[in-house]
Amino acid sequence: MAVIGKIRKHSGLLVVVVGIALAAFVLGDFLRPSGNRPITIIGKIDGTEIPIQNYNDRVAEQLENLRAQQQTERVPAEEEFQIRQQVWNQIIEETILNDVYKKIGLIVTKEELSNEIIGDNPNRYVQQSFRDPNSETFDPEVVRNFLKNLNQQGPEMKRRYLSLERMVKDDIIRTKMKNLLSKNYHIPQPFAKLDYQIKNQNADVIYVAAKYSDVADSLINVTDNDLRNYYNDHIYNYRQEDSRTFDYVLFEILPTQEDRQDVKEEVDRLYVQFKDAEDPAAFINSVSDTRFDSTYKKESDLPISLAESIMSAKIDTVFPPYIEGDTHHIIKVLDFQQRPDSIEMSQMLVSYSTARAGFQLNERSEEEAKVLVDSILTALKKAPSIFEELALKYSDYPSVAEDKGALGWMTDGDRSFTNFFKEGVSLKVNEPDTMETGLGIHVLLVTGKTALIPKVKIGQITRTVEPSSQTYRQVFSQANKFASENRTLAKFDTAVVNQGLNKRTAERISSTSNRIPGVEQSRQIIRWAFWETTKVGDVSTIFEDDKQFVIAALKEIKNKGYSPFEQVKEQIRPLVVNKLKGEYLVKKINDFNATTLNDLASNMNSKVDTAKNLSFSARNIPGFGSEPNVIGQMFTVEPKQISKPIAGYNAVFVAMIDRLTPAPEVNDFGTTIFQLRNSFESRVNSNAFIRALEKESKIDDNRLMFY
Repeated sequence: MAVIGKIRKHSGLLVVVVGIALAAFVLGDFLRPSGNRPITIIGKIDGTEIPIQNYNDRVAEQLENLRAQQQTERVPAEEEFQIRQQVWNQIIEETILNDVYKKIGLIVTKEELSNEIIGDNPNRYVQQSFRDPNSETFDPEVVRNFLKNLNQQGPEMKRRYLSLERMVKDDIIRTKMKNLLSKNYHIPQPFAKLDYQIKNQNADVIYVAAKYSDVADSLINVTDNDLRNYYNDHIYNYRQEDSRTFDYVLFEILPTQEDRQDVKEEVDRLYVQFKDAEDPAAFINSVSDTRFDSTYKKESDLPISLAESIMSAKIDTVFPPYIEGDTHHIIKVLDFQQRPDSIEMSQMLVSYSTARAGFQLNERSEEEAKVLVDSILTALKKAPSIFEELALKYSDYPSVAEDKGALGWMTDGDRSFTNFFKEGVSLKVNEPDTMETGLGIHVLLVTGKTALIPKVKIGQITRTVEPSSQTYRQVFSQANKFASENRTLAKFDTAVVNQGLNKRTAERISSTSNRIPGVEQSRQIIRWAFWETTKVGDVSTIFEDDKQFVIAALKEIKNKGYSPFEQVKEQIRPLVVNKLKGEYLVKKINDFNATTLNDLASNMNSKVDTAKNLSFSARNIPGFGSEPNVIGQMFTVEPKQISKPIAGYNAVFVAMIDRLTPAPEVNDFGTTIFQLRNSFESRVNSNAFIRALEKESKIDDNRLMFY
């Protein structure tokens, strides 16, 4: 009734929401690109078309598996989106690899597949799927019996098996591919020797460095031609994926003072009615935002401001309403008891064929079950210590092999054990009793209890202040006025300033993104930003989100490929400035024609520094940061010989190896070969080869048109 009341109260909101949804539907079809947009094809991978139905079937399959694992009917939107991403990535991998397998003649034979499913050592996926959930053991005979009766199984079970078979087949052929790659990797001994020597030698290097930061920018003349040449030479650094950047504003739908007053008046009326309610639980469930909680609470579980008063109050006392945040509370004292706070308990289940649960755990009759329970009770009353032994022998509970019937310690109010705790309160330690549920008859044994403490059962009405339908309409009107009057980015920005709105920016959002800050239902906005008809400077219509309306303005489009020169020109400039400073310093150093580092340091008004125990594989020079190219060139100079000027990222260096410690002499490079091979195989096993194939593939992703 409370829900129905809310629907009636916000009937005006339904009109608004439906209106927004209808507008989005119409505008979406109008604004989306037509013509060559695929209708049934979600993408292409190297020319291979991926039908939307195949993709959807795979997604549905994984969603169903997730629901079964989590034992839930609803998968959160974020998890569903992640599954869609995973399925798409799987399809990309499979399509690319299948083409490779075909080209090199790699196949899975019927015999190989059969051996991996019903052989003595089945595939890991088979073992996972058929492992006993209680004992964690795997029996190959279970698989064989399942396959014998596969034709008698329902369509859902057949579908799951075909999915398992596909996973096994894919695992076999991928293993073959990885083995093929690994065995084709040969490491000659000279290569291993060189690798060993490089990694295990070190040197003390003395050097003079001239920093770019010490050269005045006024000495350097940067032309457009310099910038463009650098761009062309380093264009691989400016590769980009599809992305969009847009500003957006939120019109939050917050309760007004009138809304708060309306709820307060309603709560005041409920306070009066609550006092006379004959059935407090039913009354609470009819008017409260939260359901009635029948558990008993100790003083520390109660609201701090009322705890002491509640524990000393009389039964049926109703405390005046109080508010926490946006929620009003009314509390009524219903009962007091001396109760333990925690109980340790064990249980065994004796089920029967006609139990009410809807599924059969045992074929015995109800009468046979009662006779068995009487026998168990008789034995336990004489020797409670044999409970585990009896549970393992007689309990029909699926987890008995693992837990031996032990429920462990449970607290008052633990919703997982509400009924067990309720029964356990009145039981004495080591005195067995029974309880019936839809599963059958439970034999209970309390094995431990905490001391009795005073507890109270209360009835609590909660009413949270929410925006009224009038408030929704008012905020929608504000948002609609903003969106209709500011149809360009310039007008959008001006209106934001004039109205004092908080503008947010979503930077470089990809087409596969699912979230922007502050917006739960972000996908609708992201899809709008990527429509072919949406141009830079466009302002969106209203998007409806949880308790807010969102309006976006597109600022930037980055298409897959390389960033245009003009777009990265200023990003390149400091790099070119350093490059030209490097050339300037190299010429200056060469002009000095110094024969020693001390002479050069004196001419450069600098000093001679030392880098101790520097290895070839090092990347940093102390005080200068990352300089791998400089370090590499230092090691090409013969010891005690002064290098030519070496231009790095941050400075120009002139260096000399003062001491070179070669790698210790070894005759066997087997360890090095083993390490190199392991490194390569780890890259193979981490699917680095798949990532490389993907990089070279042409992938058309049209999911944006559908999701």
